Amino acid sequence: MKKLITVMIICVCVLMLAACGGGGSKASAYRVITSDESGAPVEGVNLQFCSDEMCQMGETGADGTAVFEVSEGAYTVKVFSVPEGYAEDKTEYQAPETYGDINITLKAAE
Repeated sequence: MKKLITVMIICVCVLMLAACGGGGSKASAYRVITSDESGAPVEGVNLQFCSDEMCQMGETGADGTAVFEVSEGAYTVKVFSVPEGYAEDKTEYQAPETYGDINITLKAAE
């Protein structure tokens, strides 16, 4: 009987943690996702992620994503450099005020 009660208490605790975001489901970073015009991820894009007080550099991985773990706020994203075969992108992208994704589509070089 004691084992059953212990198992039930553990299950309730796990469910409570999952409901509170303890399971890792809550976002705590901004993700910049780069793709080409066909939707394929672009690896090796160097990005500048800035607020009024600081800038961070990041590079996209094989999945086309760079993650910036900063506090929520007002940020801009600039493409610092692109891999060979892609056109330069001078656009300044606004990040959402709360954690989320910034999608950037790169065009092929002419």
